[in-house]
Amino acid sequence: MRTILVPVDFTSTTENAVKVAAKWATQYEYTHIILLKTSEESEFDYLHIAEGHSFVNEESINSLLERTELRLNELTNIITEKSPEIKVSKAISNWTLTRSINDLLSDQPSVELIILGSDDKETSNDSFVSENIISIARTSPVKILIVPNSYNYSTIKNILIPCDVNGITKLDRLFHHKSIIHQQEIQLMFLNIHTKENNDSIAEKKKEIEEYIHQNLTEIPSNIYYSYDKNIINGILTFASSNKADLIIALPGKHSFLYYLTNTSISEGIYQNVNQPVLILK
Repeated sequence: MRTILVPVDFTSTTENAVKVAAKWATQYEYTHIILLKTSEESEFDYLHIAEGHSFVNEESINSLLERTELRLNELTNIITEKSPEIKVSKAISNWTLTRSINDLLSDQPSVELIILGSDDKETSNDSFVSENIISIARTSPVKILIVPNSYNYSTIKNILIPCDVNGITKLDRLFHHKSIIHQQEIQLMFLNIHTKENNDSIAEKKKEIEEYIHQNLTEIPSNIYYSYDKNIINGILTFASSNKADLIIALPGKHSFLYYLTNTSISEGIYQNVNQPVLILK
């Protein structure tokens, strides 16, 4: 069965990711959602120190497990109420979040997508999952959907794909995921942001990239745009907002959100993006 994995930490950020997962599963024909809760508390939270000795506070551990189970049931109910046909599983791990995800992916090869909730500049929830987005995105072998806390799910119609005119072969990753975009009334917007006002190389590459895209995506309406901005992230987000993009797809290479998030500022890339989910292809 096609499966979505959603790591949760019981903040409103990951609760919103769960709501999006329920809708996403229905739209793209996933049949199974796994909710993963890892232990972000220190082991010292469970210890009492007395007379030079330490011992495990079983009452605290049992209370934590009960609260965890209760909250996971609440999130499960959110999914079943929105999408009763979706199977929901719960997983609890004492390992680090990144290791827990990779272990689960090894045990559950049906997982095709991980949905991560992200704190944004409009809200500050100190989400444990949000703090680990970059490490998860770096190590995950499956595609990642980053969902800002302020994002309200809507049907995907306009997809923005930032791309580099000097690396058009990176678009191959997009063609391998046609099932994601093969929906009715989908419009693709390819965007190249250049950081030099007079960039003659764009004129030289424009025809090549247009022919490449049209040859591979003849059945899907698409347009190619060129824009100037000294800050590529700012240029992408400004274009996405003004052109009502419902989803940003990050490709490998210079114009990838992941590239910039791992090489500049996490807050610059994630916390500025309060409107659109970002899908990182693998």
